Amino acid sequence: MIELKNVRKIYPGTTLPAVDEVSLFIEKGKVCIFVGPSGCGKTTILKMLNRLIEPTTGRIFINGDNIMDVDPDQLRRGIGYVIQQIGLLPHRTIEQNVEIVPRLLKWPEDRIKKRVVELLEIVGLDPKETAWKYPYQLSGGQMQRAGVARALASDPPIMLMDEPFGAVDPIIREHLQDEFLKLQQEVKKTICFVTHDINEALKMGDYLVVLESGKIVQKGSPLEVLSSPANDFVRRLLGDDRGVKLLDLTRIESLMIGEKSLPHNSEKCRCFIDVVKPVKMALEIMMKNNTDIVGVRRGEEVIGTLSWAEIKQHISKLSGDQ
Repeated sequence: MIELKNVRKIYPGTTLPAVDEVSLFIEKGKVCIFVGPSGCGKTTILKMLNRLIEPTTGRIFINGDNIMDVDPDQLRRGIGYVIQQIGLLPHRTIEQNVEIVPRLLKWPEDRIKKRVVELLEIVGLDPKETAWKYPYQLSGGQMQRAGVARALASDPPIMLMDEPFGAVDPIIREHLQDEFLKLQQEVKKTICFVTHDINEALKMGDYLVVLESGKIVQKGSPLEVLSSPANDFVRRLLGDDRGVKLLDLTRIESLMIGEKSLPHNSEKCRCFIDVVKPVKMALEIMMKNNTDIVGVRRGEEVIGTLSWAEIKQHISKLSGDQ
């Protein structure tokens, strides 16, 4: 879907590249997270994808087409763009903001109106309550939702999101993240998402690209990055609680002991959990029920157990190379 080949960006008046020989392939329907500290090149990469910034050298392909061969306006109409500052036009209502790209594409009036209502409902805004309002009349969380609705208006196959939830408080941010993940299960867009927050990156991404000083220092699934950080920079970025974060991504099935090994062990269990749930959830159940073991089920069938001993051993292995 999206491919970068040896992409480099050097801004005028500087000698060091903001983006340095980046090569990357992003699969269709996946969420690719660019994560790293300020100034590492995350936003520059994002803006090169829709030609708000053009690369100094290298090539970028979308669906096999070199983006430099595509008219910039035409390119951008097929790419949704959501930024931290939201970017809603203050002198237009929410309905008028969401309509912008469909009107540029000359959609029929009835199709535009139907799409606005549909999108506001999808992002959790009541069309009757919010369509006629201006951005200043909405809360920060509501404006972020409206920004997402506008980016989705023409049903673009690709979305670029630059710190989209960074301007709202932590509670609303977590809620927006959850709602976004639910929405992605339905719409299956190819999404490039920029954040400096490693916890957000781990939660939101199918694929992580860790950047330092314009270079990719590691790429892979959240589980791969957490399990095997490439260097000390990545370890510091992940934080001292890397083991705990990994428990949130590790499925119970990878640590449990099967009933064939301990055929009567599950008789001790007072509580049970599904085999595909994260290990962190099993730990929370143990603490809540004052027990050091849970039974593991697949559907209604008990297939094994997971104990605090196995979890502790797992954490110790992870801590050994931190």
